[in-house]
Amino acid sequence: MNDLAAFLSTGGIFELSVRLVLGAIASFVAIASWSKTRHAYWFFVIAGILCSYAGTLYRSLRAFGLFSGREILIFDAPLGVLLSDNLSILCFIVAGVFYIRANR
Repeated sequence: MNDLAAFLSTGGIFELSVRLVLGAIASFVAIASWSKTRHAYWFFVIAGILCSYAGTLYRSLRAFGLFSGREILIFDAPLGVLLSDNLSILCFIVAGVFYIRANR
């Protein structure tokens, strides 16, 4: 609970709120454009946006203590944090590769 109090006192709540609102808008636009997607690289861009927002939701739920219990650690780094931070980047990398291959 001390972590939450420190988080709230440092302006983290404003940062998290802005990130949640902007991520929700980006996710809405991504989902709305999903049906108009014709290329694989756009699919991965949309997946990257959604993964980024899911990571923000995961971090906010962890900050407020809604996910409690032990975390799975990989080299002393929590698996949830590793996935939430890096899965969207991986989707953007794959999107770039598909874009380069499609526009040769």
